[in-house]
Amino acid sequence: MSLEHCTLSDGSVIHIGEIRDKCAQSIFQTSLFYDVCDFLARAHKLDGLEHKVLVNLYALKSSRVKDIAALAYYVNEHVDGVFEVCALDDSIAVLQELIGAESIVFRRLGGAPHAYIEKANRQAIAMKIILNRLFRLVPSRVSVSPSIVRGWVDVTEAMYAKEVFSSSLLLYPFPFGMARQFRFFRSVKKRGGKVRFSGLPYQLSGLLRLLFAKGRGDVDVVRIETSAYQRYARELIAEGVKVVYTSDEFEVASIALYERLIEAGVTIINTAHGVGLYSPYVAYSEFKGINASQSNFYQQRCSGLKPSIRKSRNTKLPLASVDASRALPPAVVLLDQNFLTFNCVAESNALVQTQRILEEFCSAKNVPFFIKVHPNSSPTEQLNGSVRVRDWAAISGFRPIFVTVNSTAFYDVQGYGPVLVCDEPSFLPEIYFGGELLVYRYVNLVEKLLNLIQEDAWWTAASKHMPNVGD
Repeated sequence: MSLEHCTLSDGSVIHIGEIRDKCAQSIFQTSLFYDVCDFLARAHKLDGLEHKVLVNLYALKSSRVKDIAALAYYVNEHVDGVFEVCALDDSIAVLQELIGAESIVFRRLGGAPHAYIEKANRQAIAMKIILNRLFRLVPSRVSVSPSIVRGWVDVTEAMYAKEVFSSSLLLYPFPFGMARQFRFFRSVKKRGGKVRFSGLPYQLSGLLRLLFAKGRGDVDVVRIETSAYQRYARELIAEGVKVVYTSDEFEVASIALYERLIEAGVTIINTAHGVGLYSPYVAYSEFKGINASQSNFYQQRCSGLKPSIRKSRNTKLPLASVDASRALPPAVVLLDQNFLTFNCVAESNALVQTQRILEEFCSAKNVPFFIKVHPNSSPTEQLNGSVRVRDWAAISGFRPIFVTVNSTAFYDVQGYGPVLVCDEPSFLPEIYFGGELLVYRYVNLVEKLLNLIQEDAWWTAASKHMPNVGD
């Protein structure tokens, strides 16, 4: 457990671990967080590209950087209530540089760690190097066409349904679901697609340096990744590639690949990998985001990028349209999420608290209450008056009011009813879902439900809450 903590004006103490548990993961997708990453990266005095890759690396792969950012977020939000901060030198340097808390007393616990990328993450990168090298050894008679799709699993086809078959599909290692990847490979090949396994030309000489890195180990990671992507860029240019379709803003060093390709006249089109924000530094010709704020985020540090909105993420559900379900009886539907699988403590607590309020409300008002179970959650069961369902058809006879902490199913249920999204402090729903949201806090959730169970209010809210459809 970290000894870093804040002493508040009333004498109480809050440790950095408690701050992490109280704050939603959204705080790691704010401008303050990226400023923290940039500040810590600047200490290494790297050149332009390597600095950008290091910032991406800290943003996505460092628990220590998140600790520092959480402390900075907390102090910034409660600056008048914090009397003293007891922390390591790097935390204090960030607070003094970015928060400017002159009234706070700082007590130093000692020096900062030499590297911010933990051993487990270095081992994961080492495994990625090995898998990429192995994928390059898989024989294939499929040649690379002028248009390629960089892919991993079947989600790639959902993003690029036409391009997967009009281009060469190159599949890269996906260690979280190798069987799923091989099924996708066979499926595309069976349907006549030009598909092959591919990998980046990582140098094996970097493996030992990566696994046993000390001191400047973070810089070693940056240079190993940057070198592999730049070498791969030369390969693609030599093969005559003119257009790349991808979805890899989660790859910290993909900027090294695409900067070289764009310089060579190659067009790079990226479709958003998910609803959140990943690497702050990217290099794409076009970014198709799920909402405008997401696309604009990536344009901030990539001036040549054209932001756009991808086609609606809506899944066709077995539910009536807003107009058709207007006369049906109301029901409340909570969108379940498996937060603890990813150690999202604040989000998990929010889900529990939200469920408790909904159960009490629905019981008092005799309104059916459903919990739409996450695919990776426990089996269907009935608890405290709620009915857990896996099939959307189970709520087809009702006029649904959807409630979520921050589920990506938000985009699936648009067009079927209003969606209330959690807006407790630090949750920042606009990051995931854009503006003009229907939001709730615990103190006003019942009031909002009382309004939405009324037919006219429900229809008005649902009508305004239709999905955006991009190009």
